[in-house]
Amino acid sequence: MKHKPHGYCLIINNHNFEEARKKPEFSFIKDRRGSDVDADSLKDVFHFLNFEVEQHNNLSAKRMMELFRSYQIKDHKNKDCFVCCILSHGKKGTVWGIDGESIDIKTITSHFTALQCHSLCGKPKVFFIQACQGEQFQRAIPIEADSNDYDSLPSYQGSNFIESIPEYADFLLGMATIEHFVSYRSPSSGSWYIQSLCSNLKDGCTRGDDLLTILTKVNNEVSKKLDTERNAKQMPQPKFTLRKKIIFPVC
Repeated sequence: MKHKPHGYCLIINNHNFEEARKKPEFSFIKDRRGSDVDADSLKDVFHFLNFEVEQHNNLSAKRMMELFRSYQIKDHKNKDCFVCCILSHGKKGTVWGIDGESIDIKTITSHFTALQCHSLCGKPKVFFIQACQGEQFQRAIPIEADSNDYDSLPSYQGSNFIESIPEYADFLLGMATIEHFVSYRSPSSGSWYIQSLCSNLKDGCTRGDDLLTILTKVNNEVSKKLDTERNAKQMPQPKFTLRKKIIFPVC
């Protein structure tokens, strides 16, 4: 990555769901206590990684969509990538505005494809989603430890001319949990996933690790945590169409 800042980092922090609770069907929704801790951690680490950070709090679904469109039409020509962090409630494949209205995650990412946001064509688009994706709990299963070696991938560092790429290339979606399951958040110390992500981003990027290596460490760290009351676990899930490694240089 050659530009400073490397790109925009958009943080959407939905923690107050009072508006949603005005509707009888959403009277059960609780505020997301501890979300501000996550937002502060994300802001700190992406400032450290030389991003231009912008945070928005407590947005309705309509306002969120307006914000995504505004970033879609920004000029990213002199940027290396785009990062978006969403902290909210959600269910399978969706995140919620503070009004209880849902947005498909695929709809969010579709704003930034090579066709819809040409100035990000060929550049990584990274999304981190801290939201439940269901109401089930992942069971804790005793296993023996094992490890695997992974083939190395080419790097985003350096630049080559690309004549054409698939429209949905170069996306990375870091999900706090797999579909159908809950994710955990402490009112005092933030969520398991975001706190592990921020800690490992700072340490890993300082070492020169690529982002998928860092997210694998996050997976391992979060998977070791335990909800002792329910004997339940959490498993984050990176999804990606990356063609090269993402390395955030620290200097």
